[in-house]
Amino acid sequence: MKNFIYPIKTIREMSERPLTELLEAAKDLNANEKFEKQTDSIGAAFSACCQACEKGIGLTPYDEQIAAAWTLFNGKVVEMKTGEGKTIAAVFAAFLHTLNERNVHILTYNDYLVERDYNWMKPIYDLLGISVGFIAEATPKEERKAVYQKQVVYNTAKECGFDFLRDFVADKPEDVLLKEFCAAIVDEADSILIDEARIPLVIAGSLPVKHDDESVDITDTFSFVKTLTEKDYGLSDEADSAYLTDKGIGKVEEFFDVDLYEEENSALLSVVNDCLRANFVLKENVNYIIKDNEILIIDEFTGRTAKNRRYPGHLQNAVEAKHGIKTELRGVVMGTIPLQYFIRQYKYLSGMTGTVFPSDEEFELLYGLKPDEIPPHMPSKRIDRPTEIYYNNETKLEAIKNDIIRAHKNRQPVLIGAESIAESEKLSGLLKESGVDAIVLNAKNDHAEAEIIKNAGAAGTVTISANMAGRGGDILLGGADQKSREEAVKSGGLYVISTSMRESSRINLQLRGRTGRQGDVGESKVFTALDDEIMLKYDLKKLISKNKYPSFTEEQITEKAVVKEAERIQRISEGSRLDERKRLLKYAMISEKHRDAIFKARKKFVTGETEPTFWQDNCPDDYEKAVEKFNEQSVNDLQRDLILQVINEAWSDYLIFMSSLREGIHLTSVGGKSPVDEFNVTSQKYYENMEAQVVEEMLDGLERLLELDNIEEFTIVKPESVYTYLQNESGDELVKKPIMLQAVEGARLLGEEDDEEIEAEENKKGFWGKKKDK
Repeated sequence: MKNFIYPIKTIREMSERPLTELLEAAKDLNANEKFEKQTDSIGAAFSACCQACEKGIGLTPYDEQIAAAWTLFNGKVVEMKTGEGKTIAAVFAAFLHTLNERNVHILTYNDYLVERDYNWMKPIYDLLGISVGFIAEATPKEERKAVYQKQVVYNTAKECGFDFLRDFVADKPEDVLLKEFCAAIVDEADSILIDEARIPLVIAGSLPVKHDDESVDITDTFSFVKTLTEKDYGLSDEADSAYLTDKGIGKVEEFFDVDLYEEENSALLSVVNDCLRANFVLKENVNYIIKDNEILIIDEFTGRTAKNRRYPGHLQNAVEAKHGIKTELRGVVMGTIPLQYFIRQYKYLSGMTGTVFPSDEEFELLYGLKPDEIPPHMPSKRIDRPTEIYYNNETKLEAIKNDIIRAHKNRQPVLIGAESIAESEKLSGLLKESGVDAIVLNAKNDHAEAEIIKNAGAAGTVTISANMAGRGGDILLGGADQKSREEAVKSGGLYVISTSMRESSRINLQLRGRTGRQGDVGESKVFTALDDEIMLKYDLKKLISKNKYPSFTEEQITEKAVVKEAERIQRISEGSRLDERKRLLKYAMISEKHRDAIFKARKKFVTGETEPTFWQDNCPDDYEKAVEKFNEQSVNDLQRDLILQVINEAWSDYLIFMSSLREGIHLTSVGGKSPVDEFNVTSQKYYENMEAQVVEEMLDGLERLLELDNIEEFTIVKPESVYTYLQNESGDELVKKPIMLQAVEGARLLGEEDDEEIEAEENKKGFWGKKKDK
């Protein structure tokens, strides 16, 4: 095959040799030489994998899986259709990485897939002599470090990201979990690397509430915000937020006697914004519930309360103030990183999924991953029906219901991909009234629902899923046991229905790809309506002339002009989302450089690679006094413990400031300034001031130490508990401000000049210290 550099026929022949002999020959692979010069070693490595696969799990790899493995190893994102064997391809690629002394993380979508793939593939790794483990959400902290020492680790991208954040707040070397970020193979790559790329992972802690003159009182601020009238604030449905009008800004400034948008009032601005949202946007029993005097956030996708999740910034305390819940603890965000930037920590990155090419430009833009398509082992027999368009949601759901009933009468298995939980339940109700019982999945239990998905191909089965992304199950015609396969094939195979046109064609293609696996028969269709969210968001009415826009009808709309523009809407959406991500890159880069610098600096202090010398460098006389009074080791240990906490507090303040800056930066366009430039300049100034403040805090700590008679009396306030969560909103304020987006329209993307500025920023010295003598 063109995707591979070694004759696959020879690999098949070589796999008859003893496994020990093949493994010995594979060891000749050398990371410092070009693989083209080591074809025999490569052949031995793949032959060993083939033999281990046959002996370990009883499967003979296809040529296409071998080609996919080579492509993965070479740092590309691979498109393989559902059922083509991505899981085995990843094992082959991981083995090649281990031969080059690289630890490998295979990152996937949920805990079910992590555990399934680990248990399924472990016999292969055992035969190859590769250590392997897995980490799920429930894996105890004390076990994680041992698992991360293994050569190959199966994990979710989110849980691995949370461990990265846990390392940032670690206090002792033994608490650091992760080794160097070396190689990652991302399964369900389009869902993880594109759809969820900007979802922030957060680590937070609970600290005592401050009661001093400098802190902003949440309760008092909320009481004031409640007095505002409709003329003082506005609501943004798109942003799910509230904002002050000019009149509202005036009231705030008069009440607090401040210039609200001066830098020193950033904390007040942040609290006011959070109180606005808590009072006027968030609703009890819709966005959250109250149980045992505690605010529990409702996940918008699953409809369940989200475990260990709190609202970001001061919003949690503002919601508590709304309901008179008093707490002596305040939630403080200690670290956060979007999935996109966490994934980019890896030196060697590759991915695999069933749909790559609709987002190939984004894969290259965000991660430098070039796409490659692996042809199916057997040609597809799937029939993709034309998209059907209806006047409104009601007529569309009626048409979908009738189509399902028609297929169900023929005993054809049907899988429906709904856009939301509400839609899935409504459709289920319509079917039940017509005598058809459907199984409804709402992402509440990955393990149980994966088993249901496996049986979605059984004859006569109707399955509705609110979210098919990351299900990962291979749907076999006739069900998992294939008892009704002949009947399912005769009926036309699995019929997949998408209830709406999604903002990315990739999502619809992903759903279509659930049927017609491995050359099976199958059928798919997309339904949409003129009032679907995507049609309203991108204003379909404006694209269609008034004389062509249809009047109400219960029948399918076939007018060519309408069909053409409705289909164009999806392309407009895709272009808009890509432009949005490009714009955001300009805002995110400076913050990511700051995060990278401070995370690395703190980790070096934790592991002992760098010794803090703030006291010795800035106040040598006072340092000597402290050493004479308490002894050098105790003073140095205290200095190390203190700098770790000072950095945590400084970074937490930085995150609060950046949140406030994002809220207000769009106002700079009113004065003719570039929001992008102002954002980056202001961010850099704050970061430089933060470095200086870290030194000041450390020197204040030394003064405090000299006033004590016993070094053990020196107290360092640390969070009483630390927890992780996904930020409740994946949107960024920078996208939610239409004025600002217009202001930056046409601004150049990151280019050579930006790269030079970033490189210069990386070379700046920060967080002083010296390497520990070896």
